[in-house]
Amino acid sequence: MSADDARARDLDYLNRRRVSPQWSPFLAALAGELTAVADPTAARRFLRATGERMARRFALPTVETLDELEAQLNVVLGGMDWGWTRLAAADDHILITHGACPNALDDDDRRAWPPLMAEILAGAYGAWLAAQGSPGGVTTCRDPSASPLVFEHRV
Repeated sequence: MSADDARARDLDYLNRRRVSPQWSPFLAALAGELTAVADPTAARRFLRATGERMARRFALPTVETLDELEAQLNVVLGGMDWGWTRLAAADDHILITHGACPNALDDDDRRAWPPLMAEILAGAYGAWLAAQGSPGGVTTCRDPSASPLVFEHRV
């Protein structure tokens, strides 16, 4: 997906949705505290576990193809106003592009939230792929400050 295509898709998505004003200050404060006081490794484990829990909460039906999985993920993500995703098979991993991520918070001047949200999404994508039969593996975000976010799920 080209950068222009991703931007156009983000703008279309964001024109219809935005982070609720009631949550923006809370999430910014939470992000600030986690980055200030928590051990980074423990914080990453906590956030990934949170993403895994979200994936279990929003379990997907078993599907046969990446296109079907992408469609199911977009239903769940859209329902939570968490953006959109595109999946692609690569030689040794699944490439996950996640756009319109709700990681821009009005009160997050230090931009502490985006890397935390990337960890939550990595946990969720890993759990969703495991539930579809992926034989273990690790899901990582290439650059948590990028837009769109790009993850790799390697087995």
